Amino acid sequence: MRGHKPGLRLRSRDARCSLALLSPSDAQRERKDGCPGERGDWLLFHGFLQERPDLSGRLLGLLAILASLIRELSRQQGWGSTGIQIAPLGSIQARLAAMDRGELDGTVQEAANGYELEEAGRTRNLLLFGDIAKHFYTHVIFATNDAVEKRTELVERFLRGWFKTVRFMKANRDATIRTAGRTIEVRASVMPKVYDTQIASFSDDGAWDPAALDVIRHSLHELGILNRVPEAKELHTDKFVPVRF
Repeated sequence: MRGHKPGLRLRSRDARCSLALLSPSDAQRERKDGCPGERGDWLLFHGFLQERPDLSGRLLGLLAILASLIRELSRQQGWGSTGIQIAPLGSIQARLAAMDRGELDGTVQEAANGYELEEAGRTRNLLLFGDIAKHFYTHVIFATNDAVEKRTELVERFLRGWFKTVRFMKANRDATIRTAGRTIEVRASVMPKVYDTQIASFSDDGAWDPAALDVIRHSLHELGILNRVPEAKELHTDKFVPVRF
């Protein structure tokens, strides 16, 4: 079940659940009312940098689970996997404070926060990670093994409801913007940008993208979460997708 994608921003000078929507690495946490990218994470930088600054050697603060995206960006720029430096920091408050003190050059942040911070004059959005990582899962739907094996009808009904909701969202932009803005507490002036940035990345039927699964598989090893690259079948099931109506 497909999720969204992350990007780059610039800092201006002046349980027990049977089913859950989580980021793939939440299986091991960024705020749930946005995403580490939706199609939307950005990088925040100090204002003296230009529109497309040279990031080589720059120090970026981000959730450790997003390090694979920065490494991919570094590789695409020809600097190797470690050409951009990474400082794992958990909360946006900590990252912004470190930037204010000059301890970080930038940070990766989810889209809604990026647009709000830019509107407030604190940051400048530089680059969407959706433009860097074309195949990437930010959020997926998890179910317990017990639910998959013994409560298949419940899982099927949940998924049909989820993807019917996605269909409604894509067909009803204004209603979705009003409702989602209240739910995730995003400013009315910002929510249209969030919608337009992210809505296309919502899957219509939950069918898996093999290339995106490969990114997850290899990142789990690259980040040291696993000591090997897992097989794709260890990470997902095709039992319920693509969802048919």
